[in-house]
Amino acid sequence: MSINSVSFNSPQYHKKDKLEDNLNPVEKTLVNSVAPARRIIGLPDMIKQGDAIAAAGLAALTIVSLPEDCRDIKAAYDHSACALRKRRLPQAYNYKKYQHDFSFFRGTLLHEGMKRIKSEGGKRFVDKLYRADKTIYNTKFGKWLKKLIGIEDGKFVKSKIKNLYGKEISVQQTIVKNDFLGLKDLTARAMKRTTVLGLGFMGLLELPKIIKSFSKGKTTEDKTKSFAKQSTKSVINLIAINIGMGYLGALGAKKYGALGSLLGMGLGVIAGAAGANSINKNI
Repeated sequence: MSINSVSFNSPQYHKKDKLEDNLNPVEKTLVNSVAPARRIIGLPDMIKQGDAIAAAGLAALTIVSLPEDCRDIKAAYDHSACALRKRRLPQAYNYKKYQHDFSFFRGTLLHEGMKRIKSEGGKRFVDKLYRADKTIYNTKFGKWLKKLIGIEDGKFVKSKIKNLYGKEISVQQTIVKNDFLGLKDLTARAMKRTTVLGLGFMGLLELPKIIKSFSKGKTTEDKTKSFAKQSTKSVINLIAINIGMGYLGALGAKKYGALGSLLGMGLGVIAGAAGANSINKNI
C-alpha cells in the first residue's frame, strides 16, 4: 500500500454524480474499493464545475499509482480466491497483530523513476523525499496522540514488506491498555495507514476550490466569508474522508487481510464523505 491510500471523494463533487447515484450501497463499496475507479469517478463532474487543475492532478495521481494499485487488487483477489478454496495464503506478516507503515511513493511510477537517478545531487534529493515520506504515526502529532491515549510501541517482527530502498523491513506491534472496543489499536493502525505527503496532496487538490471561493461576492466581507466557508468545508472533507479510510481500512485489514483492507477503505470513503456532507450542510 502506498499512494493508493490517497482519495478525492469530496462530497460536493459527487452530489450530482449520476453514475454513483445509480449504484446501490454494495456497488458503491466495490467501486470505492478499487483505487483507480475511486479517483476517476468524480473527474467528469470536477471538470464541469471548472476544477480542471484538481482534475488534472487527480488524473496524474491515478496514472503514477497504477502499478501499486494493481498489486493491491491482485493481493485482494488472491486472498479471496484462497479463502473460497480454503487454502492458506502466504502473508507478508500477521495482519491481526501488526500494521506496516504506508508510503506515498512506494511501488509507484514516481518511485521507479527515483530508483533510476544516478547523479549524487539527485540521490541526495531523493533521500530527502524518502525521509519526508512518513506516516502520521511517526510525526510529532502522532507521538503526542499516542502518549495522550496510551499507545506504546511493542516488539518488532520480520515481514516481507520492502522499504523505499528495496530492503525488507520489520513491522512493530502496538501495545494498548484498557482498549474499549479496540479503538486505541485502530487509531494506531489508522495513523500508520495515513501518510503526511498523501494528506498534503489531497490538500493541494482542494486549493482550486478555496482560491475560487474568494472571487464570490461583491464586497471584501462577502469574499472573506466565502473563502472562510470553503476553507472550513475543505478541511472537514479532508479529515472526514481520511478518518473513514484509515479506521475502516485498518479494521478490514485486521480482520480479513488485503481484501478487507480494500473493502474497508471503500466503505471508509463512503462513510467519510457522507459525514463531511452532513456537517457541511450546516456551514
